[in-house]
Amino acid sequence: MGELRGAFMCRPGHPLTQRKGPLRFKDLLAYPIASIPLSDEVARVLVERYGPQAHPGQCVTLRCEEIPTLVDVVRQTDAVLLSIRAAAPGLQELALTPSMNATARFGLATLTGRSAVPLMSEVRALVDQLLHD
Repeated sequence: MGELRGAFMCRPGHPLTQRKGPLRFKDLLAYPIASIPLSDEVARVLVERYGPQAHPGQCVTLRCEEIPTLVDVVRQTDAVLLSIRAAAPGLQELALTPSMNATARFGLATLTGRSAVPLMSEVRALVDQLLHD
C-alpha cells in the first residue's frame, strides 16, 4: 500500500548535529539507539550498509513497541531514534555516510473469501492520506 523512508534521528541541538565532516554509523554508537522491534529484513539491510555492529540485536539499546514513546525519549535525551521519518517530524534526521536509503512497507490485508468491513474503503483512504513522507 505504501512505503515510508527510514532514518536515524535525534533532537535538534544533539552533539551529532554539530559534527563537521561525514557522519558514520560508528559515530552513533557513542549514544543510546532507540527503536521498535525490527524485522530480519531491516537487520539485513543495516548490516549490509554499516557492518555487523549495525545489527539491531547489537546496536539498539532501547526497545519499545510504541514509536511515540521513543520519540518523546529522544526529544529529551541524547538517544538516537531509528524509525520511519514520518513518525518524528520534530526530530532532526542524521545524514549518514553511506546513506541508509531504506523504506518501510505498510499495507492493509484482508482475508480471501470474507466480506470487507463496511468502513474499509474509508480506512484505506485515510491510510493513503496519512502514510507518506
